[in-house]
Amino acid sequence: MSASPSTRVGADHRRRGCLAWLACWPWLARAQTLPRVFTFVVHPFDTPSRVFERFRPLTLYLAGAIERPMLLRIAATYEEQVAMIAEGAAQFAYLGPTPYVAARQRAPIEIIAGETDNGRAFYQSVIVVRADSDIRGLRDLRGRTLALGAELSMGSSVAPKVMLAQAGLRLDELGGVTHVERHERVALSVLHGDFDAGGLRLEIARPYLARGLRVIATSQPLPPHVIAAAPGLPPALVRKARLALLHPDETGLAAFRALGENIGFVAIDDGQFHAVRAMLRALPARSP
Repeated sequence: MSASPSTRVGADHRRRGCLAWLACWPWLARAQTLPRVFTFVVHPFDTPSRVFERFRPLTLYLAGAIERPMLLRIAATYEEQVAMIAEGAAQFAYLGPTPYVAARQRAPIEIIAGETDNGRAFYQSVIVVRADSDIRGLRDLRGRTLALGAELSMGSSVAPKVMLAQAGLRLDELGGVTHVERHERVALSVLHGDFDAGGLRLEIARPYLARGLRVIATSQPLPPHVIAAAPGLPPALVRKARLALLHPDETGLAAFRALGENIGFVAIDDGQFHAVRAMLRALPARSP
């Protein structure tokens, strides 16, 4: 017995409605068919070789924990990483505070765990100058040049801009602001005299202090980097990944040491990133 015209029309409308919904939320379509090989994506905060060396052990550890093969992918830009995890092109990601907030605005990604360093679930940003510079404080930067990292980077872009604003200094009062992408490039460009000052993460700046850099300002504690899951992953897989990060075995501890000598992970939630959202709202609408 064939369906009546009205039944066929109703089914067609429902099919079109479902396709339209999936077009608006591409992660829903991807969630219906999980890939055989998962992807773990990291932002390009350091040289590709260093990022690969640090994160490959963690990628292998998580793959074993969830019993799925997993590839490590280093995104070309912070924006690419945000798009990959929000749209489900990657299943897991290591995200800084700003990229996490940007991805969360696009899709309901889920925090698995937050990174700790020596037991502290926060980090800080600094603004540095050459040790022999006459610049002593942030207000001395008026008319001087500033190097920053990628615009979506909390430690090397957002936090330094907030520090300047809190000191009463507008970006257009500087001699110029240039985004050189990676934290290391910020340090080296200041050290070599290409810029008068630079903003970057404190942990990355520390080795360069002995080489001729000096800190003139330090940010408030910032929310940690996180390991996050793409929307639509089976809850059982997310639970396995979280258990592996919060209760690591010896393989996990070795993977953590590859990230840094005192790196670990703790449970955190989205509420800890409200301060990041407030910082972003306080910044000028357009960056230089």
